[in-house]
Amino acid sequence: MAPPAAAQNPEERKQRRLLTTVITLNTVSLVLLLASIGVGVALSMTKLNRPEKKGVAEGAGMPGPSLRIEDSVYNLGEMNRYMKATMQVELDVTGMKEKESADFFDEARQRLPWIKDLVISEISGKTYRDVSTPAGKEQLKEELRVRINALLSRGEVKEVMFTSFAVQ
Repeated sequence: MAPPAAAQNPEERKQRRLLTTVITLNTVSLVLLLASIGVGVALSMTKLNRPEKKGVAEGAGMPGPSLRIEDSVYNLGEMNRYMKATMQVELDVTGMKEKESADFFDEARQRLPWIKDLVISEISGKTYRDVSTPAGKEQLKEELRVRINALLSRGEVKEVMFTSFAVQ
């Protein structure tokens, strides 16, 4: 049994206080260490769940301006076969200054009647079989892109996209 506190000599009280202080400091240090680990884990989890932002240098920029070719019905190159589609023609303005980009968009918009005529001509030469498969649609989009690029003098079409598509 330990003697009462009053009976302890001053040296023992000093050692007890020192031991209590060391234990308290170690406990506080441990709590701070665990808290900082928790914060670090929480921050890293937040960073992992956040989608990456891709820069222009990596090739992922915002979509360029586009022209809409309204929903139209096209005659295919076969009797009683039709294609109905709406298209977006995205212009490639990568590396262009704002003025150049605006001029290019204006040119493309002014040439829209010729672009629509070109689309009609291109589609009327296709058969149901040509445009009814995914590969056929991709080929048609690429052919349209190349042909439209031949009409434009200031820039290029980046992509032709079907926003609605049906064949019968």
